[in-house]
Amino acid sequence: MTETSTVDTGTGYGRETPSYDARLAEVGPGTPMGEVLRRYWQPIAVSAQLTSDTPHRTRILGENLVVFRDGQGRPGVVFERCSHRGSSLFFGRVEEDGIRCCYHGWKFDVQGHCLEQALEPDRGRRREVARQPWYPVEERYGLVFVYMGPPERKPALPRYDALEPLGEGDQYYAAWPIPGLPPTGLVSDFSWLNMYDNAWDPAHVCWLHSNHSGYQIMGSGTTGLPEAFFDPEAVQDNITYTRTEFGAKYDHLIRDKAANGDARERSFRTELHLPNVFALPDYVSLATDQGPDQMMWVVPMDDTHHRVFFSIRSSDPERVSRFAFGIKQNGKDLWELTEEERQQFPGDGEAQASQGAIPMHSEETLATTDRGVVMLRRMLKSMIDDVEAGRDPLGVSTLDGPPRRVDAGIYTLSTGTAQTAATAPAAGA
Repeated sequence: MTETSTVDTGTGYGRETPSYDARLAEVGPGTPMGEVLRRYWQPIAVSAQLTSDTPHRTRILGENLVVFRDGQGRPGVVFERCSHRGSSLFFGRVEEDGIRCCYHGWKFDVQGHCLEQALEPDRGRRREVARQPWYPVEERYGLVFVYMGPPERKPALPRYDALEPLGEGDQYYAAWPIPGLPPTGLVSDFSWLNMYDNAWDPAHVCWLHSNHSGYQIMGSGTTGLPEAFFDPEAVQDNITYTRTEFGAKYDHLIRDKAANGDARERSFRTELHLPNVFALPDYVSLATDQGPDQMMWVVPMDDTHHRVFFSIRSSDPERVSRFAFGIKQNGKDLWELTEEERQQFPGDGEAQASQGAIPMHSEETLATTDRGVVMLRRMLKSMIDDVEAGRDPLGVSTLDGPPRRVDAGIYTLSTGTAQTAATAPAAGA
């Protein structure tokens, strides 16, 4: 008897070990992407929550730091380990003019100068040689920003027209409305790239946030985004990508009806300011032709963790709630879900975290709906090339110029009766 069998194809046997693009994903000192990110100011804490009561431990770009505000109100960022014997300044004491180490009482100001060595003769006869490593900080838009790059390349801290000027009754909202959260913000235990790729992946909205898990964006199908917005068959025709001065934007077409019943077309527009900033419209209220009022920063802690900071300019406290809690899963906030509900109604967190602590790029099979992600990665790699060649990357300037234009929001493109001039350029402009 002759034995015959069909050889199975496409099995997992013998596959190469998965790998990621280290040039993009790794952010520590000396890494290609880490050096790019160090050419920009990064938010490190929420201003209003950073008081003189206590120092706060944090981690950014693979470096362990302590952020504090001295008794004179000045914010400071220093290395966590004391330059004397390496004890953590997280256990230090904040004083009028600096932070004092718990171990031997050495005190440093916000620029790392050693002001006093408590146990040394004359409080430290050569204390000026004991400089605690530090980084420059500035405050703007309700956030404390830190610059961790080469001192001779320090740029001006950018301004954005989405966040200024403050109108009557406006203020900056920059703290997540979650009780007990430290000024250093929420931690997500996966790569910043998982999150930033997601910001440039509008196609996932048409599946994850609707067809798979049910409508998750509040008001979808009723007072908010219409059902047609989530049509998976229309994704290819409804989304366009455009390069901008500081990065790129995408427009996602909204077809719905105006208050008078006329058919109309609007654009849902999101913009990236590279390397790790983006602006979203108010996706719950769909405030139309009003311009942007929000910016977000995806800040890597290290290769496998990140934080998201934001600032919103508004006179309406509910604007922050719409932003922070405007996406529900099974009608609930994340902390209310059971494990079964998270599996049945996954959202951004489940999808992104399940990609792995770092996405394994070698195992991806990119397709047409990933063209925005491909575009983003190419731009980031171009910025790496610039830094490695000794050039300043995109958007870096030492000049404190006017606010940068932010082209995000919901904009009218046309109505059933006449073409209208949108507040911002139409898609592809």
